[in-house]
Amino acid sequence: MTINPLILTKKTLLRSLLTLTIFLNLFSCSNIKILHTWKSEDLPSLRANNVLVVARTARPEVREAFEMEITKELKARNIRAVPSYTKFPELDPDKKITAQRMEEIKALLEKEGFNGVVLSVVKDYQELTRSIGEGGYEASVNYGYRDYPTYYGNGFYVYYTHPLSYSTEDIYVPESEYTLTSRLYVLETLAYNLDQPEDQQLLAVVRSSIENPQGAKTTANDYAKAIAKAVNKSK
Repeated sequence: MTINPLILTKKTLLRSLLTLTIFLNLFSCSNIKILHTWKSEDLPSLRANNVLVVARTARPEVREAFEMEITKELKARNIRAVPSYTKFPELDPDKKITAQRMEEIKALLEKEGFNGVVLSVVKDYQELTRSIGEGGYEASVNYGYRDYPTYYGNGFYVYYTHPLSYSTEDIYVPESEYTLTSRLYVLETLAYNLDQPEDQQLLAVVRSSIENPQGAKTTANDYAKAIAKAVNKSK
């Protein structure tokens, strides 16, 4: 049996294009998924607040990008917002918080007139390997409880000092045709009204996953838009 070389060339070309498509889909952009959204009936009260936007991360460029993009989304909704890196560049949001340091931050926010906070934190990181052609699998990611706002304790300062632990829930990863490793981050963004009693400060929670983030600014822009859209849609 004679095999036409042209057919082999076409098959090779199609296989190469398929490989390229998979790599582009997985690694050329950030894949952001909203895992869960909750908001209080009092969320509109945030518009009356002077809001500080904080991203807890050890990397200054990531902090700047996320705080700036979230600030833009808030301002687009007529909410007064300031990224913490411009107002308090020495804040170091990722530094371990002691009781004394928390009191200092509280006094600083009160002195500068901030009575609202939008806080973003990275809750989990995983490396996921996809074995193509062997079927899909379940990737366990941190998802968290749904008992809002009770699960989050007594207000912003308690959560900021001790971000909470999580339960897990599986996310299905579909089968593909090659073995690839991707990076998955689980993030959480919370909004607080500091004028309220501690057990009533929480206004909204958005939990999401970001797969293969490609550059702080692009990822931050996509993330800010995704969480704003999720809050608008949630009941």
